[in-house]
Amino acid sequence: MRFYLFFLFFCAQIFAFGQNTSKEDSIKIKREVEIKQRVQEILKYRKEQCSKDSLKAVEEAKTVNKYFINIVSPNGSDFPAKKGLESYLKNIGIIWGGTWMGNCFGTYSYNACYYQYMNQLTEEKFGKELIDGLVKKSLLDYIDKEPSAIFKYNDNFDLLYDENDFSGDKLINNYFFKDFTYPKGYEASKEKNQSFTEVELDFNDDTQKLSVENFKHHIDNNHNKQFIPYFEKKIRNFIKSRNFVNIEHSRYEVKTYFKIYYK
Repeated sequence: MRFYLFFLFFCAQIFAFGQNTSKEDSIKIKREVEIKQRVQEILKYRKEQCSKDSLKAVEEAKTVNKYFINIVSPNGSDFPAKKGLESYLKNIGIIWGGTWMGNCFGTYSYNACYYQYMNQLTEEKFGKELIDGLVKKSLLDYIDKEPSAIFKYNDNFDLLYDENDFSGDKLINNYFFKDFTYPKGYEASKEKNQSFTEVELDFNDDTQKLSVENFKHHIDNNHNKQFIPYFEKKIRNFIKSRNFVNIEHSRYEVKTYFKIYYK
């Protein structure tokens, strides 16, 4: 008798568990269906709006050409050379449209496709290489006026970096070697980037200035190691000679590490 009671109780538990599992599965399936429907609605809306944007761009491009800069979402750096770029574009008959930012959610962003299509149509008419060159030129002009920019993190400066240089070291090197003369007797390396100096900087919050904190030298030619004091002096002078910080900087915006590569 006890065995049958236990058996009945055991079966009841299994049945109840099965009912609960079935209910949970049903809710899960329902949610998945709702999510799928919502995604389809979003994609449909995005496609419709993008189609309207593209038609608008095509129609406007018949009489005017505009160019926009896309800022990285969600917290990308603003494009610093707006005035310079606007002037360069105007000289060749392109209207500076300003900046725009999409979103990270994959949903439709207001006028996003319009900006993209207008840029594409403008590049097709005037040449992408020409416009890219003007964007880079405007950024370099900006840096010439504000040298401190080379030590400030800005997504837009990535346009000036080589595909193998995401740190911005090349940009810093370009400015360093403008006023640098190799010492007499220096022997160039046979391979590129084999000799370099790692430079660590300190940013003073009170004075808003950068200063050299430490050097680490990697010189592949023992003969050239005698010039290490000379390299250090030139790097220190480089940091001191330019206004590499301004009131717009904060500790978290300033690069405090870079490399100087010798020939």
